[in-house]
Amino acid sequence: MPYKIERKRHGVVKRFIGVVTYEDVLKSEQDVSAHPDYKLLQYVISDYIGAVYNGISDSQQAVINTLRLEGHRINPRIKYAFVLQDPGVRVQIKDAVTNGVILHTAKIFDTYEQAAAWVGL
Repeated sequence: MPYKIERKRHGVVKRFIGVVTYEDVLKSEQDVSAHPDYKLLQYVISDYIGAVYNGISDSQQAVINTLRLEGHRINPRIKYAFVLQDPGVRVQIKDAVTNGVILHTAKIFDTYEQAAAWVGL
């Protein structure tokens, strides 16, 4: 599995390693949102540093968006922090935030430390 989920006191850190596919991202989203503590989460950090991830297609994005919309209905307070450096994926996430596809508060960071500070770790 190219990701590991670390449960923290008020949130979740997803650390991706190796080559990351759409299926990996979808499964990680499902693992987080299906957990009984999801409605209590305050943040999710998705750390892609050290991973090779080229983003996803529009149709794949639509599936993840549906999952996130349901997640927003259940817990609108979650802050999403994305740690990555690939310019193409940064643009994809930034567009999703700008276009209102990601309804949660979300921000992109260059380092895990920046993301951790933003969510209050």
